[in-house]
Amino acid sequence: MKKLLQINMILLGLAIASPMNAQRYLTEIFDEYQVIQDVSFGVNVQPLFSVFPTNLAEQAVWQSEMDTLNNLILYAAVNNPDTLTSPVYAKWFYPNGAVPGLDSTMVKITPLTMDVYLPPATDEVVNRPTFVYLHTGNFLPALYNGSITGDKRDSVGVNICKQMAMRGYVVAAINYRLGWNPLSTNENTRKGTLLQAVFRSILDAQTAVRYLKVLSPLYGVDVDKISLFGTGSGGYTAVAYSTLDDYITEVASLPKFINTDTGFPFIIETRDGTLDGGPGFLRLIDPLQGLVSKDICMTANMGGALADSSWLNAGEPPMVTFQCVRDPYAPFDHGMVVVPTTNENVVEVDGGNIFIQRANNLGNNDAFASIPDGDVYTDAARATYGVTYDYIYATQPTMTVKPTPEGLYPFIKPLNGDVSVFGNQGSPWDWWDYNTLVAVVAGTNAAQGTSFDADVLNASGLFSNPDMSVEQGLAYIDTVQGYLHPRVVLACNLVTGIAENPAIQSAMDIFPNPSSYSSVTIRNEKAQMSEIVIMDTMGKVVLRTNVNAFEYRLNHEGWKSGMYFVTILFEEGGQMTKKLVIE
Repeated sequence: MKKLLQINMILLGLAIASPMNAQRYLTEIFDEYQVIQDVSFGVNVQPLFSVFPTNLAEQAVWQSEMDTLNNLILYAAVNNPDTLTSPVYAKWFYPNGAVPGLDSTMVKITPLTMDVYLPPATDEVVNRPTFVYLHTGNFLPALYNGSITGDKRDSVGVNICKQMAMRGYVVAAINYRLGWNPLSTNENTRKGTLLQAVFRSILDAQTAVRYLKVLSPLYGVDVDKISLFGTGSGGYTAVAYSTLDDYITEVASLPKFINTDTGFPFIIETRDGTLDGGPGFLRLIDPLQGLVSKDICMTANMGGALADSSWLNAGEPPMVTFQCVRDPYAPFDHGMVVVPTTNENVVEVDGGNIFIQRANNLGNNDAFASIPDGDVYTDAARATYGVTYDYIYATQPTMTVKPTPEGLYPFIKPLNGDVSVFGNQGSPWDWWDYNTLVAVVAGTNAAQGTSFDADVLNASGLFSNPDMSVEQGLAYIDTVQGYLHPRVVLACNLVTGIAENPAIQSAMDIFPNPSSYSSVTIRNEKAQMSEIVIMDTMGKVVLRTNVNAFEYRLNHEGWKSGMYFVTILFEEGGQMTKKLVIE
């Protein structure tokens, strides 16, 4: 009953909030933000497949070096965080061409870094909900992945992160280890290296979550309200992070995760690390694993899919997904992931149409279903539920959106299959600048001896995103933010607006309370009230009135004895709820 009342009060706040009334998290309440770039949050093995041990002698050398590095990491965690970045240990970092003679080690490691986006220094809130943002990129660097995107500073990521910071969140945009081999002619290699890359990215995201929890005072992070947000391949990581928790039943027992050449799973915990972030033969230790929880509040995904919907169980974090119905690369329903450059099959996965409906069936997204109609974003999503659309394959000419996938926002882009199914749009929120692309390609070719062609890459991007522009990308981000944040408020039980200010909270008073008289005074000397809404314990609104003052006298003569919930909205945005007992 208590949980139901909490949800009712949050929904009430969402329903009665004026569109012009700025509210923390629901709207941008600041016109600026801060960003701290390239904060180091860990190191781990760089996936250079050519140097992985192939015989016992090499394995012994590898293990010896891994033991040395694990000891260094533990020492750094306890004594000196700068140990691993000192010149003495530079030989393990890849690349290390700037350090002559330090190329003799078998193990190579890479730094993990994040860009931390924060509200401006004037923000008075000290415990803030936080997102870890995971970029797209097919688990390969930009350009090498046949695409223009693939970095934590892609246009879409930067704009999502800075807009969230201006809403009052902390956002950590992380890099994570890559290493897919999509060009192999062997299906097991294509599938195995992709699954291993996804697994590494999950472990790196765990390291980031634990890092933020330990250093929460530095960034003003609420350790109980950390969530994940992933785009594209980062979306795959985000939804897998929140659902993958049992190695035997969810990995080792599913045929599609077994290498048909060897008979072993593609992911082996003793080699790749454990699901909860423990070390393995190719995975360095996370010094916080076992000490700090990797638990998160919720997951948001743009354009990714879930490796297998059987991973979902009741009680797991709520999930929100944005996906194009006709996405040819990340299936909207159940389908095959294909290599973007060669169109080769990789592995069957479940899209948002499957796993969001399952999350609702399990009760994980129950709060979202209670959001009332009337919000433009909620109404637009619900208008697609149960609707059948023309689809991209001759063998599958239609696609029906599930009947009640609350938390799913389907984007309906025009059918574009005259030339190729891959001309259909999967990430219309992406954009890039052609002149910047030309400069990046020229710099990469000069530095690395590659032969990328900016015009070819640009044409490939425009083929599946022909209307690409800054304006279009920002419009999609607006939709994502508008649909997402009311659900974050519910999933993470956030208090919006000025009500988070401790001075405002302490100044809020209702007296006498309990009241045996015919009236009470509702007062806040620090913030002007704009509206008061009172509900009984059954959720019925018994009074709703405009105030526009610091004090209001409530006449409750004739009201039934019992408990009431008084929600106060403020002129500067936000609301808080207080209990009133009438005797």
